[in-house]
Amino acid sequence: MRKGSLRAPLFLYTYGMSISKNYIIRPGESGYTADQPVNSTEPETNNYLASNFFKFTLPRVSTLTYFAQSVSMPGTQLSPVEMTNTLGRANQFVGGRFDHEPLVVQFIVDEETLNYQEIFNWMKKIANYENDTNIIAIDQKDKYFSDANIFLTNSAFQEKRVVVFKNAYPIALSGMQFSSTLNDNEPIVASVTLNFETYSFQTVT
Repeated sequence: MRKGSLRAPLFLYTYGMSISKNYIIRPGESGYTADQPVNSTEPETNNYLASNFFKFTLPRVSTLTYFAQSVSMPGTQLSPVEMTNTLGRANQFVGGRFDHEPLVVQFIVDEETLNYQEIFNWMKKIANYENDTNIIAIDQKDKYFSDANIFLTNSAFQEKRVVVFKNAYPIALSGMQFSSTLNDNEPIVASVTLNFETYSFQTVT
């Protein structure tokens, strides 16, 4: 094999083999040894994660917990490092930046527009809109940032996992569209886009 070429994964060479769905080798069965881990393709739970089994919290704008309609989990991408060799060819190496998309939350605007104004004023404070000085000191993060959380609920309506977004802050707030042509009193739904430093999956204790 030439240097730099890719080796195909081993599972591509399993054609013609008889593969059983159940891979469990239990004590007392043929092939089991005491120092061999028990392998299984069976998951711990057969239940799936439902799209409406969640609760979003943003302490700085507490009313979003009640009015949040949907939350878009950010996608992630591992960007490779690119270096040019002596022949002028670009080689890519694993271990570059771990990039993520922003967090997007859609919410119903309350009739007093309190939740909308909270986010609006938050953005103005970050940008120092009144003084036109867009500077945030490192020791003032607590004044401008807020952790955001997505609590994931299982089929028994228990919060088992939480996705924590550290030091979140709004970077975009959608407008509100009014219309007199609608017959029903449809609520106005706005969206806020939040940037953040890092996020992680944690177990709810």
